[in-house]
Formats: sequence, C-alpha cells, structure tokens
Amino acid sequence: LEVSLYRLVVSWGVKPDYLLGHSIGELAAACVAGVWSLEDAARVVAARGRLMQALPSGGAMVSVAVSEGEVRPLLTGGVAVAAVNGPESVVLSGDADEVAEVAGVLAGRGVRTRWLRVSHAFHSSCMDGMLAEFGEVLRGVEFRAPSVPVVSNVSGVVAGEELCSPEYWVRHVRETVRFADGLETLRGLGVSTFLELGPDGTLTALADGDGLPVLRPDRPEPLTAMAALGGLYVRGVEVDWAAVFPGARRVELPTYAFQRERFWLESAVVEPVTSAVDAAFWDAVERGDAEVLGVDAEQPLSAALPALASWRRARREESVVDGWRYRVTWTPVAGPSVQLSGLWLVVIEPDGAETDVVTALRAAGAEVRVVTVEELDVGPVAGVVSLLSVEATVSLVQALGVARVDAPLWCVTRGAVSVADGDVVDPYASAVWGLGRVIGLEHPDRWGGLIDLPTSWDDRTSGLLCSVLSGATREDHTAIRGNEVFGCRLSRVTTSGRGQSAAWETSGTALITGGTGALGSHVARWLAGTGVAEIVLTSRRGSDAPGARELVAELSAMGVSARTVVCDVADRDAVAELLGAIPDLRVVVHAAGVPSWGPLSDLTAEDLEAGMRPKVMGAIHLDELTRHMSLDAFVLF
Repeated sequence: LEVSLYRLVVSWGVKPDYLLGHSIGELAAACVAGVWSLEDAARVVAARGRLMQALPSGGAMVSVAVSEGEVRPLLTGGVAVAAVNGPESVVLSGDADEVAEVAGVLAGRGVRTRWLRVSHAFHSSCMDGMLAEFGEVLRGVEFRAPSVPVVSNVSGVVAGEELCSPEYWVRHVRETVRFADGLETLRGLGVSTFLELGPDGTLTALADGDGLPVLRPDRPEPLTAMAALGGLYVRGVEVDWAAVFPGARRVELPTYAFQRERFWLESAVVEPVTSAVDAAFWDAVERGDAEVLGVDAEQPLSAALPALASWRRARREESVVDGWRYRVTWTPVAGPSVQLSGLWLVVIEPDGAETDVVTALRAAGAEVRVVTVEELDVGPVAGVVSLLSVEATVSLVQALGVARVDAPLWCVTRGAVSVADGDVVDPYASAVWGLGRVIGLEHPDRWGGLIDLPTSWDDRTSGLLCSVLSGATREDHTAIRGNEVFGCRLSRVTTSGRGQSAAWETSGTALITGGTGALGSHVARWLAGTGVAEIVLTSRRGSDAPGARELVAELSAMGVSARTVVCDVADRDAVAELLGAIPDLRVVVHAAGVPSWGPLSDLTAEDLEAGMRPKVMGAIHLDELTRHMSLDAFVLF
C-alpha cells in the first residue's frame, strides 16, 4: 500500500526531499528509495512478519504521555522503550507484568497511559529469538545506495551506508523507534510539510499541524487524496495538475462562489418595539410640540418636554444592543417526571465504575448496560449516555458509527459550565461541551445533547436527569442545579451607547504565545499602537518560524522593541522560565495552537490531544503562573 501510494503521488509531480518511516514503515521508505527491489523488499517484510508471529506470545505494549528522560529510570530488565513519538509520547514494550508495573507507577503520578492492541511486544527483548534468522534472510537480498535521503528510526538522523547493511535492519527490529528525533532532524533541515503515505493519519497527528494524510479510515479515498494534494499546493509544494487531471484545462474562479446561506451572526442595532401610539407620543415630546399632545404651550408641562426628551434619549443610548457581542445565559425549563424504557448504554472509561447516573436510569425503568467504548454493543438501543473524557468521546462517536447505533447520544459532565455565580468550571469537562456542539452539528440524526450535573446528588436530580434524557424538555444544552433544569441561551449583549469608547492603552511588556503565526502577528501589530514598550513573541521555532524576522523588523519600525523566544507553552517549567525572564509583564495574549482538523470521522484521540495540548495546557499554565501579577489584560483566543 505505502509503495503504491508513493508511486501515485510521484506520478502527480510530488517529489519528496526526504523519507521517514515508523518501524515497518522505514522498510517501505527504503524500498521506494531504491535500497531494495520491490521483490526483495516483499521478501524481507514477509520474513520479518512470519518470524515475529512465530515468537512466543505474552508481551505487552503501552503508550505513556511522558518524556523519555522521565521514563527511563523506571525501566526494568524486561521493559524497553519501543518508540519515542513526541516530547511526551513514549511507547513501552516487553514482559506484560513488568510493563504493567512501570505503567502503574506512571499512572499513580497522574500520567495518561493507553494499552496497545498487539500480538507481541515489538522493539523489545521479546524479539531476540528471531533476530539471527532474520539476519540470514537479509544476507540473501541485494542492497543499493538510496536515491532519496532516508531518516533513520535507529539514529534519528539521515542514514548513510548503514542502510545497505543487514546488521542495521536487524538492529531496526530490536531498538527504539526514534520517530520524534527524525521529525526534529527534518525540521532542522528546513522541512515544513509532511505527507503521510499509509492507511490512516496516525503519524500526521505527530507532525504538529504540518502533516497531511493521503488516506483516512471510513472516508472516500479520492476525496482524501485530493484534499492532501490541495494542502500540499497551498503550502507551496509543486503539483503536476496536468497529470492529476489529464486533458483538463484551467479556468478562472467564479466571482461569487457560494450560495447565499449565511452561518454567522448579523451585526444589528435592535431597539424595543413600540406601539404607534408610543411612537407618536415620543415624536411630539422630542419636537417639543405640546400642542400635538393637547398641552397649552403656556402651561408648566411644556417646560418639562425638553427634559422628557433628554431622558428618553439617555435611556435609548443605555439600552443599545451590540449586534456583534453575545453572551451565554441560562433559563429554567420545564422538566416533568418521566419513565424510560428500552436498553440504554452507559459508556464509561476502562477504569470507571457504575455511578449515580446508572442508578437513576434504572429507577426510571430503563434497562441499563454499562460498557466501555471497546465493548460497545450492536443492536436496538434506546439511548447512549457517555461519561467519557473529551478524547474518549471522539472514539465513541466513531465506534457508534461503525456499530450503526443511531440512538441519541447524551454527553453527561459535572462542572463543565457556569450557570450561577460561584460555579467552578473544570476546563477538561468544558472541552466535552465544545466537542459536543460539533457532534450535534455533524451528526444531528443521532445527537441527544449535553447535560451538566450538580456537585451534589439527590432523588430530585435523578428525576430531572431522566426528564432531559427522555426529550421531554426539548433541550440539548442543559444543566441541573438545585431543583431545576436550566437551558442554555445565546443573548445579545446590551452595552452603553454614549459616545465612542476611549482607546485602550497599556505599558511595559506584552507576551504573545504563537506570536509569529497569522493571529499572533495581527495582535502584535495592534498592540504596537497601545503604548506597550516591548513585545515577546513565542513559537515552536522561534526566529526560524516563517515571517518571524520580518515581523520583528516591522514592529521595531513601529517603535516597539520585539524579540522571539522558543517556548513550548504546554511545558509548565518552560512557561515559568519564560515569565521569569520578563520583568515588567503587563499583557498576556495566548494565541498558540492552531489545529487543522477535519470532520469527526477523521479525527483520532491522538489528533485531538495534540491540538489541545498547546491550546489548553498553555492557557492553564499561563493562568496559574500569572495570577500573582497585576496585568492589564489576559486574553485567550
């Protein structure tokens, strides 16, 4: 598959500067680079798989969200680092009991762990029994120097003559896959776009927004392939469109390409509707026309008319509604007592336990089955209640589609939204609401809604929950507080209309995370006119980011001192060090993290986590580390 995809994209004029595989993917990279003929490469891959499957079973592999440096001191003789996929993405492999012990230690420290479904413990000592025979197979094939540079999984740098050595490929089976090092090597060589040639987008998630997959599971192949070509083209990669569309001709874009259905909120000034009588009355008051009102101009009332007009104008100015600004409000909605029927699935995390939600559903008459995503049933289901984290919810939505479960999905949280003063919001639970709104838009036919539970639970809570689940409230964004169900509303903001707002000003230093990106650079130019003396711009690549040096020069020309700093805002220690080096910090703008996601059917939990990491963790770290400071502004995009 990978070799054929390579031949396909090359036929479209897309030629790589470098090749990088992941484990067995490096064999495909070596093949297309000319190290082996296709026949020899197939012989090597077949022997590798056959010899591995013949080994005794019993090993295990687990992915842990921690750095290699933190995990290595915990390793025992039967546990190896199988892969380093990112700064905090490591795979452990080896004896099942020993791997479980190390994973348990990490889980006890709050580290996320995910067990992989594998037949054997690859890239560990469990592979030792096949290495000698695999070496004999390798000595029976012909090697040639690669025609395209290949980045080695073994060393993490561009490989040399070792690719033509059987010993290298034997080590390749046994040693750590240094994929993260390979990515860093390529970035250091100026690579900014990665095209994944494989059956899915697993590696794309590791490329930190610079990756494009040619194929995605459960998505039409031509659509995904064309989307990848389009992504390459807008990144400046040359594509031979004549080869992609033989016989086609170029045409100008239409001057108006879209239907007139709008998906944004219109700007408008909305005033209270008045009756014709009221309108005539106030028109006369404003004109000072006492006669129209039946008042003698000589009477004392005529002197009050200007004051009345002034009063009305002031009231109108105070009640101007800003058509661009909205806020979330909550309103009580009816929640009648109901009975539930049929089979309801309550989906929990693998280490979760039955909850009050399960008890409430059973008390209301429902047949309840508590399952994990992996245990999802296929068959008639009345409803699905998810108690999952945001990453696991992505997997659930996809699993429901595969299982053809079309019952309504309800995502239940606790502490995700602020309904009343004093509510403390959990940002991770809030993320489920953000994702839930997307699920509702992309899968309206099988969407139930979002329900946020109170911190305390009683029998009344159970009844209100089941009322919402039954659909009796006809609401899909609800929160239960006390003895009421509240529905979510979007309301226009009423602001003062008296004159123009004074220009906002600040001083000292402004910090902009993601400052060299499109959004960050726009904010930096605006801040340059607010009195700020210095602007610190952070990014993953610092001054090497596209346009960074030009932006610094532009800000300097505007009279503001500017500098770029390399900082991973998801790393709390790095953020603390950065803030400690800014003595007069007055403004923090968090613009880092620009995910490039498609539909939920294409999104993996890893994609979501990689996108949320700089955005969410960065926001949390900045918040916690600046609470003691007297800032003029703390802005989140």
